[in-house]
Amino acid sequence: MSYSYLCTDLQTYFNLQTKQCVSCDMKWIKPGYEFVPNCGYADDGGRRDSRTQKCADNYWNDGKSGKCQMCSACPTGVGLRTVRQCNATVDTCCGLGENCDPPRMSLTVDNQMEIRLVIIVLLACVMVGALTYFIYKRKNKSCQGLIADGNGKVASLSQRDGQESKAVLIPQVSAAPLRMVLDDLDVLEELIIILDPEGHGVKCTRHLASYCNFPSTWINYTYSMRDSKSPLKTLLEGVTTKYPEWTVGDLARLLGEMGRTDAIVVLAKLRPSVHTV
Repeated sequence: MSYSYLCTDLQTYFNLQTKQCVSCDMKWIKPGYEFVPNCGYADDGGRRDSRTQKCADNYWNDGKSGKCQMCSACPTGVGLRTVRQCNATVDTCCGLGENCDPPRMSLTVDNQMEIRLVIIVLLACVMVGALTYFIYKRKNKSCQGLIADGNGKVASLSQRDGQESKAVLIPQVSAAPLRMVLDDLDVLEELIIILDPEGHGVKCTRHLASYCNFPSTWINYTYSMRDSKSPLKTLLEGVTTKYPEWTVGDLARLLGEMGRTDAIVVLAKLRPSVHTV
């Protein structure tokens, strides 16, 4: 029911002096009461009803609002009990003992569900963030960690038929700059043939680039241009720029982690005379 045609907000009334809808004056409110529609005023300024009315059953108002609120119910399953029942002036009081602690702990079932949902979302975000960080650190370590270990021997990490395959580079080749691979066209061509193709169960140039922390967009673009330029050659050129201190031995160790012993065998064909300083 409304007493005003001009003011759709039931807690406002039409003021004849200002010619606009104004809020009902809170000084008219006392605990246990709420405003009647349009504070009981019609658009002509006449009073059609008292300004306030008592809160209905199961509703309360402490005098700080113009409208009575529905009484809350103490949540179940969290150890809280009803310490004080709701009445016209105070809401339900919930607590663990005889006293409200804090004074008002009323939570609806919807409140509980919202809190639990927020906690679940936060935990999921933390787990995703931790997993992303772990993957990033693992890739970064697998690539950059090779630089610190520089010796003449390279052992493959793959095993076939229960026997460990090994490939050894001579010290001069292992310590040579990675550019040596690009300069030896025969060795480079063999590596391109065995590493560029993508096959199930066999790691290729795409994986090598990922291990070296190149973004997937860069890798996909490189493979999209494979008709004009080998992805492996593009990758090696990128690595020599990104990691100028890399040697042939560093590449061999990374190929070993990928299980590509066949590629290490091809690297073993390099000879120091091929590299020009």
